[in-house]
Amino acid sequence: MLWLSLALVITGIGIGGTSTQAASVTITNGGNWTDIAGNPIQANSGNILKVGSTYYWYGEHATNGTFDKVNVYTSTDLKNWKFGNSILTKNSATELNTSKIERPKVIYNATTKKYILWAHYENGSDYSLARVAVATSDTPDGNFTYKGSFRPLDYESRDMTVFVDTDNKAYLITASRQNNGGANNSMAIFRLTDDYTGVASFVGWVFEGAYREAPAVVKKGSKYYLFTSQASGWYPNQGSYATSSSITGTWSALSPFGDPSAYATQIHSIATITGSAGTSYIYMGDRWNPLNLSDHKFIWLPLTLNDSNSTATLNWYSSWNMDAATGTVTLPALTNHALGKPATAISTASSSATTNANDGNAQTSWAASSATWPAWWQVDLGSAKKISEVDISWFMYKGSEAYYKYKIEYSTDGVNYTTIDRTTNTTYGFTTDAVSFTARYVRINMVNAVLHNNPNNWYTPTLHEVRLMGN
Repeated sequence: MLWLSLALVITGIGIGGTSTQAASVTITNGGNWTDIAGNPIQANSGNILKVGSTYYWYGEHATNGTFDKVNVYTSTDLKNWKFGNSILTKNSATELNTSKIERPKVIYNATTKKYILWAHYENGSDYSLARVAVATSDTPDGNFTYKGSFRPLDYESRDMTVFVDTDNKAYLITASRQNNGGANNSMAIFRLTDDYTGVASFVGWVFEGAYREAPAVVKKGSKYYLFTSQASGWYPNQGSYATSSSITGTWSALSPFGDPSAYATQIHSIATITGSAGTSYIYMGDRWNPLNLSDHKFIWLPLTLNDSNSTATLNWYSSWNMDAATGTVTLPALTNHALGKPATAISTASSSATTNANDGNAQTSWAASSATWPAWWQVDLGSAKKISEVDISWFMYKGSEAYYKYKIEYSTDGVNYTTIDRTTNTTYGFTTDAVSFTARYVRINMVNAVLHNNPNNWYTPTLHEVRLMGN
């Protein structure tokens, strides 16, 4: 496969110098990630911290919806991970025996030389406590000492993150409740104490009344980027970000990133990777399976932060290369053969166009003129093209999310078609299929949509974007 070199940026917190030993490695999305011993990596919703030339990847290992442990893995190249330790377990303190510990984040205090873990804490049965939990250690992979759980200045706190600024001031950003509104109706920002183990002051509200969760913060130059998701349980949704020139100041309006399901992920962290040739940023996402929460996938994608217009761009790559030593990303040199080509469909609603599904903009969509299933949409590539990957961004209605049963049909003459059956699909929001065929005509046959909360499919067949990738 050909590769195109591109310098980008990753966010985590670095302690010590940059490494010159790592080599370019391939990050592959969508599969099951294992450590160097061959065991599944269990590090959900955590973050990456760099100490010297070693990266420490922290995350939760949950079982049956309750807390089991927070694990740490180590690597020098961001690809080959070695299990380090279970730094906090349900036996670390009595109140952890039956609890929920979610979205754990570890930061370093340069003054106290302590590693501090912050996490969302709940009892084992519901989300009524709305607390943060704190633990500390003298080493990045030691057994952390549990300090307890509390509501920050008596405010509710659920999905959260912590962020250390370049002036060494640290902040807690969390989903909270404002003015007796609904749970998680607004985001709250708090300044941490100088030792990073407590909350010193309330900074302010952001995204008031917007019901955002899963916050992640990164700083590039003098600009702060705050990424969040909507609140939709375990179902993916449109991620958005805002920017500010001060973490304690005014934030911009929300702007979408990725596709309408954030490529079937929920953000948990941004990693900043700085090397000899520059800095790159990695979007770290969780792909939850609402039908089986133990079937969890990690999705890492290169994130582009544009200084000139304060924008963030996230594109899908099934695989891409990262060189931690140089801090550079290499992207596959693939062409979207469907982009801008003529398209037809079984029918088209007056408010949409068939070419909305292959215009390169996942925020637009094609929709049929009625809620009749099955339905089809087809693109004419102009000549036969070799296709190696089919990516589809599907429509979902928030609160009544659905996955699609579909078929990919292809032809060289527009008369005789070969079918790839994907009616067993259960992935919500975004699908990617590795294929190998040559065709001029490619048709997406939408057989049915399966709503998680309704046995009846009331959806209108709709596609946000179809990408047909090949060399």
